[in-house]
This record gives sequence, structure tokens and C-alpha cells, in this order.
Amino acid sequence: MSRFNLLEENWIRVLEEGEMKEVSLITLFENAEKYRCLAGEMATQDFAMLRFLLAVLHTVFSRVNADGEAYEFLEIDEKFRQKEAVSEDDEEEYNDALMETWKTLWQRGKFPSAVRKYLEAWKDHFYLLDERYPFYQVTKEEAIPKLQNNKNTGFVTGSQINRTISESKNKMALFSPKGEEYKSKMQEGELSRWLIMLQGYFGNTDKVKFCKEQSYSLGWLYGLGGIYLTGKNVFETLMMNFKITVDPVGNRIPKQMPCWEFSGEENIEKAFLGVEDNLAGLYTNWGRAIIINPKMKFSKDINIGVIKMPKLEVGALDIEPMTLWKKVKKEGFDFVPKTHIPGQALWRSYGLITIPDGMINNFREPGVITWYGKIRQYWKNRHIGIIAVGMEDDGQAMSKLPINEIFDDLFLHEIVLFEKGAEGWVIRIKEVVEDTKKVVDSLYTNFLKEIAKIRHSNAFVRDNIDQVYYALDISFRDWLSGINESSSKEEKIKQWKESLIRIVEGQAHELLSEDRKRDIRGNKSLKTKGIKNIFTVYESFHLKLMKFMCTK
Repeated sequence: MSRFNLLEENWIRVLEEGEMKEVSLITLFENAEKYRCLAGEMATQDFAMLRFLLAVLHTVFSRVNADGEAYEFLEIDEKFRQKEAVSEDDEEEYNDALMETWKTLWQRGKFPSAVRKYLEAWKDHFYLLDERYPFYQVTKEEAIPKLQNNKNTGFVTGSQINRTISESKNKMALFSPKGEEYKSKMQEGELSRWLIMLQGYFGNTDKVKFCKEQSYSLGWLYGLGGIYLTGKNVFETLMMNFKITVDPVGNRIPKQMPCWEFSGEENIEKAFLGVEDNLAGLYTNWGRAIIINPKMKFSKDINIGVIKMPKLEVGALDIEPMTLWKKVKKEGFDFVPKTHIPGQALWRSYGLITIPDGMINNFREPGVITWYGKIRQYWKNRHIGIIAVGMEDDGQAMSKLPINEIFDDLFLHEIVLFEKGAEGWVIRIKEVVEDTKKVVDSLYTNFLKEIAKIRHSNAFVRDNIDQVYYALDISFRDWLSGINESSSKEEKIKQWKESLIRIVEGQAHELLSEDRKRDIRGNKSLKTKGIKNIFTVYESFHLKLMKFMCTK
């Protein structure tokens, strides 16, 4: 018996007028402009949910326009399925039509009935509990015969699925938001949200896989330095990240192929190909073949079956728009996703967010930033938000247990992203960020290391580096968000230099004021044949700092 249809039941958490509420999938699309933002249990869950919602938009509007009419370049059936791929001869006109659809949606300010009609055509594939087409799952009959020797699946409990607990089988989560009796319990809506996140962030704690020869997924999102744009409501956020145009793959124009348009068996078979050439498929990629008993009773602890799915090949990297990138020297590709560093503010990665002219060979710009550059002419508000999201693991290769999410944001004027010429803001801010990191990571770090020699302790060096970056963080955010069209580059950069010197020297003075006898007594210096104490070390640091800043 089918239970809990996601089109009709309330399960997606949103914020409306300062209050959290749960809405159905159809309700969300019909009222996206009324909701401030997604408001799930975690930022990583919201990221996974955003990609799921975008997959719906990519699927619908790759086939029909804003009025629900099929594009002339393709045919669709009664379930909105695209019968044939668009001819490469029609690529330019097809993308023009897609762009016109995006503009019409934006001008109308809400999503049309075409989204509802599409979803209702696929209603039988959106039941959380179902014997034929369970949402984001496979049936036992589809999965077990494909296992070597027909073994049983692995299992995960509710306390493992819920990433606010993320309890392993061998280690109890001490600071759980739920009491021991309720750790593995959840209702249908909650399980639905975690299910989408689980497919993107799983880890390596389970052992059962389809065959030994394959490399298996940790969850596609686990390897991303996730990044997306945010607007004043859910409609704007979706539209800002909705890269509707399609890039050819070889001589083909890929069709959008979300997981729910296939059976569980088909999704398993597709996974062994190891590729995704379309965003709807990439955004709904599975890290696991998941089996949930359709007769599950939610009064009892949640316990679901899992089997490792093959990981995507590097070819899927080319179409991923929602990550930072780093350059590598490996055969077949030049860039791979750069994951976020725990505790490191997003502004320190400014040079990876927007790329100055002339540097595209050494850096790769996130696709959502490039896309926004094409649609920003339609925005009246020139200030935008950039969200960074990622998952930190336990550092153990055998488990890769998610232990903490990474979240940060920046709110800034678009001029600091798109004035890319030789004298533009992008190159100037990149230089400011690099100079700031050099002051902290080189000059100030050497100052701390000299003190460490006097104290015969290195334990405080890392902590003090984190502390000075923490002290710089709010000031830099305020400085960056204060830049607009009327700002003078020279005055603003001078302003930041003064703030940088004041904050860094302020941190150094705090160390001077600790009044430790060992610091004052110091050590004999072989170089100067004198005494090196905290005061001489500070004086050397101060002179180097002034010299460095004067040359900039």
C-alpha cells in the first residue's frame, strides 16, 4: 500500500514571516515567492534539498516553456518525457528558447502550473513508502538479486540517518538533540528530508556493495566545496541557481534525467555507467541503494537497508556548477572540487569565487557565479548573498563519518564579483585577501613561532592564528559589504590596511601584556649575541609589518 505522497503531504521546511512551517512539494512551487528560505535541520540538508528542487525545474523547463507548451525542437509524451534528444543543429535556438523561458519566469515572479502538472503526472513515483516506485529508493526485489551471493543489505538506524546526531554503531553520540529513547525515531516528513540528504552525504561506515571491483560513493555532495547564491525568497534563490541553458556533450544535447523518472533497477544499472551528463541527474545522484520496508511503523525505531552505489567518474565534474575548484595535474582533467576547510571564513577563498580576466587558465570559476553574470542584468537589487556549505568527516578513511557541517556566507555588491579588468575590484580585492593572509600566515605566524621558542611550547601557535583570523573576520566582512559603485578603490584599500594593522598589532599587544617572566627573560640569540625576548621579537615583527604594508 502506498503511503505519504510528497506532492501532497507537508514535509519541506521553510521560513515564512519568521515562522518555520512544513509544506508539500506542490505547495512550495506554487508559493515559493512567499517563503524566505528553506529551513531544514541543517544547512547541508537545505543544500541537498535545493538541488532536488532545482532538478524539478531543470526537468520541467527543459521540455516546456513558461506557458507549459513543448518546445518546437522536441516531442514529449503524456508524462512530459522527452522522446528524442534535441539535434545539435538546433543547439543555439534551443538555448535561446530556454533563456526566454527563464526570463519569462523571472518577470512573472512565480512558478506556473506546468510544474504542478508535471509532478502530478509522476505522482506514483513520489510516495515515501511504496512497493513499486519508492521515492529515492529501490525495492528489495530490485536490489538483492544484484548482490554477490545474494547477501543481505547493510543497515543504518535513525540515529545514523539524522546528521544532527550522526551516531556510529560503535560510539554513542553524547550531545544528541534527542533523548536516548527517541534518537532513532522520526516521522514521515523528517525521514523524507534526511533521505535526500543521506544520498548526498553518506560516508563509508557501511560495508555491503554490489561487487568488489567497483569504486564506491561517499555521496556526491561529500566531495564538494558547496556554494550557491541566495535571494530574498525561495523563488529568487531557485532562479539565481537555475542554470537553464544546456551545454553539449560531444555531439549530443543531453536530456534532463532525474532519478524519479526511472525504476530502482534502472537507477542501479545507470549508476554502473559512472557518468551523469545532465544537471537533473547529477542533482539527484544516489550514494546508496536504499531499501525501506513499505509497511514500516513510525512508532518504532527507524532501520533501513543500504547498499553502496558506484561513485561517479570525473567526467561528471565538468557540469557541476555548485562548488569551488582547485587546479590539479592529473591526466584527463585540470580542476577538481575544493572542499571547504573547517573554521576558515569564506572570504579567505575569494580568489576562487570570482576569477579576474587573464587568470582562467589557473583558476576555475564556480558555475553559479558565471551563470549569475549572465542573468544579473535582470536584477534590481545589486547586493547578493553567497552561501558556502560542506561536511567535515572524522578523518578516518575507513569510516568517513560526518561529524560536523561547514557553513558560511558573504553578502556583497555584485561589483566585487564582476568588475574583472586589470584595474577592477576583483583583482584588487584578490590582492587585498592575499596580502592579509601573508600578514597572518607569514609575518604574524613567525612572530608566534619566536615566542614559542622562548616558551618552549608550540601548542599556542595554531590557536593564536585562529584567534587573529577570528578578530579580522567581522571587520573584513563589513569592509567587503561596504563596497559599491561609488567607492574609491584607493580609499577603501587604505581603510582595510589600517584595520589590518590595528587588529594584528592589537593581538600582538595582548601577548605582550601577559607579563610572563619567561617571556621577559628570553633566550640568548646566536645571531645577535644578545638576548631575544618577547619585546625584541615584537619589535622585529612590527618593523617587518610596517615595511610590508608600505610596499603595498
